[in-house]
Amino acid sequence: MRYLPIHVDTKDTVIRVIGGGKAAEAKLRTLVKTEARLEVISSLISPEIKRWHNDNRVIWIEREFTASDINGAKLIYAATDDVSVNSEIAKLCSTQGVLVNAADQKDACAFITPALVDRSPVVISIGTEGTSPGLGRALKADLEKRLPSTLGALAKVTQELRKKVKRILPNLSDRQSFWANVFQGNALESQIRLDTVTFAKRVEHALEASPLEKIGHVVLVGAGPGNPDLMTIAGQQALHCADVVIYDRLVSEAVLELGRREAEYIYVGKTPHGPSVSQEAINDLIVHHAKQGKHVVRLKSGDPLIFGRADEEIQALRASDIPFKIVPGITAAAGAAAEITASLTSRGKNSAITFLTGHDMKGFAEQDWRALSQKGARAVVYMGVGASRFIQGRLHLHGAAADMPVTVVENATRSNQVIISSSLSQFVDDMASASINGPAVLMIGYEAHDALATPATLKEAS
Repeated sequence: MRYLPIHVDTKDTVIRVIGGGKAAEAKLRTLVKTEARLEVISSLISPEIKRWHNDNRVIWIEREFTASDINGAKLIYAATDDVSVNSEIAKLCSTQGVLVNAADQKDACAFITPALVDRSPVVISIGTEGTSPGLGRALKADLEKRLPSTLGALAKVTQELRKKVKRILPNLSDRQSFWANVFQGNALESQIRLDTVTFAKRVEHALEASPLEKIGHVVLVGAGPGNPDLMTIAGQQALHCADVVIYDRLVSEAVLELGRREAEYIYVGKTPHGPSVSQEAINDLIVHHAKQGKHVVRLKSGDPLIFGRADEEIQALRASDIPFKIVPGITAAAGAAAEITASLTSRGKNSAITFLTGHDMKGFAEQDWRALSQKGARAVVYMGVGASRFIQGRLHLHGAAADMPVTVVENATRSNQVIISSSLSQFVDDMASASINGPAVLMIGYEAHDALATPATLKEAS
């Protein structure tokens, strides 16, 4: 992130726009909504700027720019119709430490004005760091349609309600959880469309029903295969309400970004053949924080109910009488199948699919290799990279065809995804050539469509 989005207080400040043509008019169209003193310096101004001047929304200083015009301004917009003049103004501002925006000259800008969705006091800024203003405008148009014009009034009512909430819930963490439940515990779109009276009544009711001493609870959440767009709405809502997030090694940073910044994040990743937090220690952590009255999210990659040892955590929670719920996620097998455009089940080919783990508590996991070696058999192996040679040998030993298709998908659905389309006899060597080290799933019996086909190409792509 090159440009840090900051909302600048414009009350009792001076913002000067140098120029009076279309470029200046475009800048002013946003600025006239602020509380700043707007000064336009130009010999000539457009009819629209003249109208704003006549309405006392801008002050017109009828002359050309001078170097002294930089003094006393919080922001300067260099928006003449002459690129070279704008560039000189920007250089002058830079030497004097004044923030400047030069029209259509990204490299000369100390700041960029984003596309804005204005529901004051709710203001949403959309920036593309100057790379695609058209995309910014498209996102703005989409949000404009979805956010009601009454959203600002709702925010002002919330400001008043916060005072009462603060009196009843003096602890900051309690208040944050309360508001998270108000907005995220319900369908947000329907909440923000309530009239202010109905909304206030709902908040009052929630406050009366909220005990001063919180009862801790736990949500086991599936984070999906790593792409944040594939995180379920229920999972996102749970993260928004969490006081504590206990997460695994394979949970992506992009998914973690969906959580509250104020929450406590505890890493309990298990590193293959390396230092790991024991499952017993993880169970104790979950129970400990829940007993403190915290809203705990146990965040696991994929789906917590598929090779996620969720049963052990469920038993620990039940033994401690701690309320919990489970939010399933998209499992890696489904994400990988979508990426190679292959259905996990196909009419006339396989009426069942087997999900396997490459390792169990005793080491390489034994399976029904005879059934898996049959023509038409299909399986997805989790945690199978280290066991790939073992799996290959077992399938060969039990009669599987050497040309049985095997597709390997590393980091399924993520930006650094790698796909290998191979065969039973070749996939281990192809994985080595492509430097596959996981997380990856082995898709036995599946051919990749539109996948990168050769290990050399894959290695370059990775």
